[in-house]
Amino acid sequence: MRLTVSLLFAAAWTPVAPIHAQRADTTVRVAVGFGVDTGSIPNQEIFALWRTYLSSRPGCLQPAPLWSPSEQARWPVVDLLCSYVYQGFTRFTVVDLAPAIGLDSTYLIRTLVGRVSDPGQDLQPLALYRVYATREGGRWVLANALPRVTRRWNHETIGRVTFVYPPTRRFVRARAQATAVFVDSLARAFQVPPPPTIGYYFTDDLIETLGAAGLEFFPLGGDTVGGRSNAPDHLVFIGSSSNGEGYRHELAHVILWPFLAPLQAAGLVQEGLMTWTGGSAGLDFRDLMPGLKLYLDAHPDLTLERVVTDPPPRSGSLDVGYDGLAVLCQMVYDVGGLAGVRSLASAGRDPSAVLGTAARLLNVPQARLDRLWRDRVAALAR
Repeated sequence: MRLTVSLLFAAAWTPVAPIHAQRADTTVRVAVGFGVDTGSIPNQEIFALWRTYLSSRPGCLQPAPLWSPSEQARWPVVDLLCSYVYQGFTRFTVVDLAPAIGLDSTYLIRTLVGRVSDPGQDLQPLALYRVYATREGGRWVLANALPRVTRRWNHETIGRVTFVYPPTRRFVRARAQATAVFVDSLARAFQVPPPPTIGYYFTDDLIETLGAAGLEFFPLGGDTVGGRSNAPDHLVFIGSSSNGEGYRHELAHVILWPFLAPLQAAGLVQEGLMTWTGGSAGLDFRDLMPGLKLYLDAHPDLTLERVVTDPPPRSGSLDVGYDGLAVLCQMVYDVGGLAGVRSLASAGRDPSAVLGTAARLLNVPQARLDRLWRDRVAALAR
């Protein structure tokens, strides 16, 4: 999944279904956990800074004057955890506020965000995350965990991509070189300018990688292998023990953001396009086809309309929604080229409009679209 701004962090940064806060009380509350010092200097000033920011109801597209100016110059969406931790929740508890070990004039702020259930009053946490406060321009400002947590990680720049990974992680240079080539080739194929630089962070486990960005807990379920992307900031976060340097689905989100941003494409069309161009679950597009064919053979009544409207849940490397729409994107491209893909992505978010547009571009009655699609899956699976 993963981050865009107008696509607000597309599915690549939307790792779980939206979680809605209770609507009865919308006042933001910032509490203090046991043993947290908010009375001494500079803790008092830093806590006030953080409380002011949280109380402002941060939005990913809003200006962020309380954040580090140097980080704002580096990342347009400067709060890198924005789309994860600000989902309408109003209860924040600071569980740690202390000097950051090994960092001068820097304090660590660790915060728990969630809600209290009614009537049981049980705490339902959404995330435990960290940010920092640092001195910049003679004042305290907020700053991201990412450059601080990874300051001693290995950094390898190949082409436009800087691969960042823990010192204990083996680096497969040949795979990284192929990924760097992929960036330029995909940008060229879709006639968009390639990002000048991409930060590519990877470990063996997705939550470990997200932890480097400051997200210490988030409900990923069993999805410890996978990735997330932040398109406007040109960042990808990968967890994979077998293909860490070659996980290209998230890179596709970053590279094709200029192509998709003005089109307001349906989410599954976006993910289908990323899967066709960059694969999914660490596999190339063609390697996903045998699993998709087996699923379709076992479910002869499954229609494209059902896939677009209510896709089956992902199981291992099989995602019928992603993979099935990837096939549809290829079919449209084979007939109409880049203009055809743009038309499909411009069809809107209504499933009937998406499938009607696909049938028109393929020059077939919509009633024949399912058969044509299944035939293409079978051919690709050979």
